[in-house]
Amino acid sequence: MEPLSGIITALVTPFTQTGELKTESIKPLIDFQVKGGVDGLFLCGTAGLGTVMRTDQRIEMFKQSVKAAMGRVKLLAHVGASSTEEAIILAGEAEKAGVDAVGAVPPYFMKPDEESIIAHFKSIAGATKLPVYIYNIPRQALNAVTPNMMLKLIEVPNIKGVKDSSRDFINVLNYLRVLPEDFTVICGTDSYIYPAMVMGARGAITGYANGFPDVYADFLETIKSGNPEAAKQKQFDINVLRSKLQKPPLASHYEALRLRGVDAGLPRAPLRGMTDVERAVLKKELEKLGVL
Repeated sequence: MEPLSGIITALVTPFTQTGELKTESIKPLIDFQVKGGVDGLFLCGTAGLGTVMRTDQRIEMFKQSVKAAMGRVKLLAHVGASSTEEAIILAGEAEKAGVDAVGAVPPYFMKPDEESIIAHFKSIAGATKLPVYIYNIPRQALNAVTPNMMLKLIEVPNIKGVKDSSRDFINVLNYLRVLPEDFTVICGTDSYIYPAMVMGARGAITGYANGFPDVYADFLETIKSGNPEAAKQKQFDINVLRSKLQKPPLASHYEALRLRGVDAGLPRAPLRGMTDVERAVLKKELEKLGVL
């Protein structure tokens, strides 16, 4: 397949009050993203709460999303896990489900050395014929994938890119500096999408596009148009928008979707939904920004 590029929504996963998949919400959620103009969806990533889902739930989300997307957008399935065995199982099941590519964070909680992390990713890549994208998010995974480690991983033919969510722009620049030009670097930090793309990133994976896929698609078109002043202003606008979608963690994405007519269910424990007071405050803030 063509390398991932453009705006890729890190899709929330719809859950019921008891933490089960709310499967009837998956198609309307994906339809909303497609209508909004995004280029792809990242399934069961950070925003999708993959790390607090059961393995069977993640596999079902892959299957249901493929069915709902109907080839209209590219699907990147997050298969990262704290154990190599589980990540391998998920990679195989994601391929069977029919997604376009898989992504994975390093093993988390434990602190394996660099050699072990590299071996982990090579094992995942060896378990599938799909393109594999490394997901660097050290503040949550606790283990970083450095540019030097990526230089070793690009020797694997189906490792095709890296999503950097380090919140360290210098790290993005170092990836772009040392990795081949045809290797895909994707920005995972909304606050500098435009600067990252100017320097060579192919696009962005963002959870903040859940409620606002049209806003992000428009931002991308502005970047592509070659109007730096307009792109700069829209980057500032994105930064203000994301500042309103911070607390409680991820719940604001579900509420923003509800405010825009999409029932995406609830987050899964240990995360919580918003209180009535929090909902009212969020609605007021989003109305001020003119995005509802």
